Amino acid sequence: MSSRIWKRGEITVFLSMLLAVLLFFFQAALESARYAMLRSQTQEALELAEYSVLSEYHRELLDIYGLFYLDLSYGGGAEDTEYLNRRITGFLDANLSEGETAGVDTWDYSRATDGKGTAYYEQAVAYMKQKTGASLLQKLKQYEEYGSQASGNEESYAQADARENQNLEELKKRREEEEEKSTPDPVSNTNSLKRGSILNLVVKEPDKLSGKKADLSTMPSARVLLSGAGPRGRNSPGVGNDVFFLAYLLEHFPDAAEYLAEGKESGAWLDYQLEYLIAGKDTDIANLEAVCGRLLAIREGMNYAYLLSDSAKVAECAALAAALVGATMIPGLVEAMKQVLLLAWAFAESVLDVRMLLNGKRTAFFKNNSTWKLSLSGALEAGALSGFDEQEDPEGLLYQDYLGILLTLTGREHKMMRSLDAIEGVIREQSGGHWFYIDQCTDAFWFRAVCTNGQELTAERWIGYEW
Repeated sequence: MSSRIWKRGEITVFLSMLLAVLLFFFQAALESARYAMLRSQTQEALELAEYSVLSEYHRELLDIYGLFYLDLSYGGGAEDTEYLNRRITGFLDANLSEGETAGVDTWDYSRATDGKGTAYYEQAVAYMKQKTGASLLQKLKQYEEYGSQASGNEESYAQADARENQNLEELKKRREEEEEKSTPDPVSNTNSLKRGSILNLVVKEPDKLSGKKADLSTMPSARVLLSGAGPRGRNSPGVGNDVFFLAYLLEHFPDAAEYLAEGKESGAWLDYQLEYLIAGKDTDIANLEAVCGRLLAIREGMNYAYLLSDSAKVAECAALAAALVGATMIPGLVEAMKQVLLLAWAFAESVLDVRMLLNGKRTAFFKNNSTWKLSLSGALEAGALSGFDEQEDPEGLLYQDYLGILLTLTGREHKMMRSLDAIEGVIREQSGGHWFYIDQCTDAFWFRAVCTNGQELTAERWIGYEW
């Protein structure tokens, strides 16, 4: 009997101990499930907070430039990351029980100006990759080829112009001394035009020119910028991505032809913004004059190269040179006169080319006999260019195409920072945008949240716009 009682006691103690162990495991499992549920709720709240804070992107930057950025000043002018933290806290509190959010911190903001504009460059490239067709990219790639060829011909023309004009002057003086006979100067009018303002020659209606001026001392390219976490490294600068960035610039920034030829109304900040990206000057007039000077030089080089290849036009200049010089014993004088005539002819045709471009017309990049406009006599008179205003070369390039060529010859950093200047300048002239600073704009950052619900949970997330 006592043996049975003892055995029953053993079973009772065993079951009591087993029950205690089971209860411990049940409690641990319930606590683990509760912790997992709490963590899941917290992660869900963090995701909702992420979407909510990113939904407060700068509207004008998206509408005008297709860029997603969060303004860390929230329109106040001075960056306020504590306000950002409070916004995230508010969004967390809306999805968690009251008092569960114990603290929020944010850091490592990727700013638009990081890497001297590389961060913005990467997002702009991503934007264009989503919409740019292969045919446009092929066309933009040709700009680099055109630019390379134009640079060589431009230099050749400049050297020849200086050399041949000096040579002719020396030979004319020698003739006066040795033969006591003067030589006619058929290019005096041309040389006079070269010393004047290019805009007086190429602008059809000068009264339409913009008189705007910008204070560049306050722009991103001139001031000390806030430093961030750096570019995100998704579309790093390179030859391939430069083509997409060029496409972005040509699409989002206006040029002078839009105002002079198409009648576009004056906009915010400088009107001739593509010209600013190339020249970097503080007035529309100065930027346009600098760009037209570059275009004139390109056309001079290309036109001079064509003239040298056209035997009929070379012979025409040689015949006129012989007639102008007449009988002489000075060797090389006729040849020098011929070369100067060729250079003057190329210059006059180039003036007409740039004038046509600003009028919204197409001009052939590589000239031939059918696309050449001016006669030699018309070139030397350099008048009545307005008679060609409505002509164009159907297969030629537009003004914006030539700007694309110049942009390929402009340094990448200049393009990035000057375009940020233009973006900031335009946004500042929008309603409520007076205190906008592009270096206070971020498209990605880290944040940490500490939440309590019986237990303390710390979660870190990298959040940013996907592009």
